[in-house]
Amino acid sequence: MIIYIYRGEGMILEKISVKTMRQKVYDQLRDKIISAEILPGESISLRDLAKGFGVSLMPVREALWQLESEKIIVIESNKRIRVNSLTAKEMEEALRLRIILESLAAERSCDLMPEVEIPKLKRLVESMEASTDRPKIFMRKNTQFHFTIYSHADSPLLFETIERLCARVGPYVYSYVIGKQELSLPMKCHWEMFEGFVERNKKKIVESLQKDLETTARIIISSLEASS
Repeated sequence: MIIYIYRGEGMILEKISVKTMRQKVYDQLRDKIISAEILPGESISLRDLAKGFGVSLMPVREALWQLESEKIIVIESNKRIRVNSLTAKEMEEALRLRIILESLAAERSCDLMPEVEIPKLKRLVESMEASTDRPKIFMRKNTQFHFTIYSHADSPLLFETIERLCARVGPYVYSYVIGKQELSLPMKCHWEMFEGFVERNKKKIVESLQKDLETTARIIISSLEASS
């Protein structure tokens, strides 16, 4: 968006990055889905979302259309939305893609992350460990930890693709793992990832990341196969 600012008799054009209302609603909705604040099977009305965000129906409707085009949600005929379901086969495919993309992002971040960011990673792991008995908070801190790493890969398209994948699988991570399982192994993986960044050890980072993703996905896939 270009904002016209008048100074004296002249006019100066300044480019200002301003998110549209639709984009703000989209970002918040996707964040809530990734962090499992909206779960598979849970149905929410368009009007309730608009009321909750304090906006009109139009930006919510536009944001939902975008999320539906990305297969993150389903818009039902009664104007309610629900998080799109995944099969065991789709979760298997998501795992393979996550391992490839997130490993690449982590390797790039190992090279590019400034040293001053390392303490931030440590604080996130510590906050995860302190919230193992509060699954919703643990889930949000887990997401923040991973996205903090990937944000330093200097690859916006890669980051966006990872975000979309996480929006598909995030609710399942909460429902089948973080909300039900003992979390000592995920914590071990995250501490090892952090240590890998301290040491600038790509092999250690990728191995612990892949162990985290693989272990989590196998629990989900097994549960989905059993329920089908």
